Amino acid sequence: MARVGLAPLGAVVALSLAGCAGPVQLYHNAEGGAIAQTRQPPPGADLPYPNLADVPPEPVGLTTAQTQAVARRLTPVPAETPATRANPAALAGLALPVAPPPLPNVPGLDLPANPALHEIFAPPPAAPAPPPQGSAPVSLAFRPGSAILSPDAITALAAIAQARGSTGILAGGFGEQAETPDGAALTLALERAQAIADALTAAGAPPAAIRLTAVAAGSGGFVQLVY
Repeated sequence: MARVGLAPLGAVVALSLAGCAGPVQLYHNAEGGAIAQTRQPPPGADLPYPNLADVPPEPVGLTTAQTQAVARRLTPVPAETPATRANPAALAGLALPVAPPPLPNVPGLDLPANPALHEIFAPPPAAPAPPPQGSAPVSLAFRPGSAILSPDAITALAAIAQARGSTGILAGGFGEQAETPDGAALTLALERAQAIADALTAAGAPPAAIRLTAVAAGSGGFVQLVY
């Protein structure tokens, strides 16, 4: 009787396995839920193949003239144009007065007498010259927000380092405080002063002879021989 009862059960199991992909799929179907669902096709499986004729051609590179035009537009803005000189031809017909005009006669108003002509046109007395403290400072330009010296500035610093003799050198930097926050402005000033000192050292100046100074306000930098 046991053999007769196992035959229908074996047939049912055989039919179930025949209708499934395998025992794993059979277990998933029995468990149910998301794992029993059919796997979705990959994205784009139902889309047609791309048309290679729609791919744009490779862009053409710039010509030499176009490259030069872009380089000219990227050139930094030159410094301010200096004031023009007076035209001698425009001043040819002008003459300075030899005496001041007379004071008007106003009733009830007591005006002082005209001062002498030499008191009007006499230049102010010159201030006494200070004792020599060193050479005049040489200004150095930097691009806004940058602490990199230009080739012209490096050449000028090399000439100063060779001509300094035994004098000391003061290297200073300014940090553009008007366009930069306080902390960043002083940092930029120190970086510019250090860049000037590095250029002087590379040109032969001993580091012990170089003194740094930094100011948050102002722009650019300077170098000066100090005695």
